[in-house]
Amino acid sequence: MDFGIFNLMNRRDRSHSPAQMIAETVEQVQAAETAGFGTAWFTEHHFTNYSITPSPLLMVAHVAPQTLRIKLGTAAVLPALYEPARLLGEIAFADNLAEGRLILGLGSGYQAYELERFGITLEEARDVADEWIELISQGVGQESVEYHGKYIDLPQTFFTTNPIQSPRPPIWIAGNSPDSQRRAARGPYPFIVSGFGQDTDTLVAARAQTEETWRAEGRNAGDLHFGTLRYCLVTDDKDEALAFAENARYQVRLSRYLRQGQTALPEAWLPEEAFDGEMSPEDILKWNPIGDVETVAECLVDEITRVGSNHIALYMTIGRADHEVVMKSIRRFGDEVMPMIEKAVGPLGGVNIAKPLEAAQ
Repeated sequence: MDFGIFNLMNRRDRSHSPAQMIAETVEQVQAAETAGFGTAWFTEHHFTNYSITPSPLLMVAHVAPQTLRIKLGTAAVLPALYEPARLLGEIAFADNLAEGRLILGLGSGYQAYELERFGITLEEARDVADEWIELISQGVGQESVEYHGKYIDLPQTFFTTNPIQSPRPPIWIAGNSPDSQRRAARGPYPFIVSGFGQDTDTLVAARAQTEETWRAEGRNAGDLHFGTLRYCLVTDDKDEALAFAENARYQVRLSRYLRQGQTALPEAWLPEEAFDGEMSPEDILKWNPIGDVETVAECLVDEITRVGSNHIALYMTIGRADHEVVMKSIRRFGDEVMPMIEKAVGPLGGVNIAKPLEAAQ
């Protein structure tokens, strides 16, 4: 298994400019690469401060020449928002810009507000996702593509740029719904779920449900490549840890607000509304790898052994988390946490890669 850094890039403070956020994200990804993370993930959202990233492929293109070996993933591209011919071409081109390091995470989306502004409903986005995945899996990397479905109608179209990876970049499916589980099983594709800030038991249940879906689709559950998404900060400072957990609660509140199916919002800056039964920062602190080295390592070892996660993507920054605190956390994760995890569970693929200077020497 390996670790990833998940870059939501949500903007909690107006004073935190997009240009500053982009620059800090690049530095954090570079630090994660040096620390031995396997993948940097970039998401897609529109029109609110929940995330400033409208195109994960643009972020891949921006970060690619500023990194060397870390995989660059989309988590996730929402293909229902794109013209088929354009997206197929951009995927192949992005893999060239990334020198063969692109991972294509796909999802159907869950925010009705953003989907409607592209002329599609939540229901339509879910329905069209299956056609999109089929088109991308069969079409990317081909010289000629033709597809006629219920939602997508693409006449014969020629492409002169192939991706570096053959036959195409790997596809991952992101989501927590049974529909997403079925899409992953039909590939089969690696599947990544969010823990929504909750405990390892939640992920154990998600894994069990996914395996049940795979068996129902005629797949061997043992072939499931299962990834998770969690909050993480390495710090000995209890106030820093609690502040990070509070920022995580902020993100959960915004996500919950956007899952109500509303197609109109009062403004781009979303309200930080509490909801019944929400987690406290103390809950998030207790249930996630947040705290000193031992606490973080123990939490992740518990997940690896009980959930069997093949990939753990980590929110290393969220809300108004301080950039220097985050950078220190990423470095300590590679230098201190990963060796402790390996001591407990054995060697991990993709982690503790030699630092560039050490490799050169």
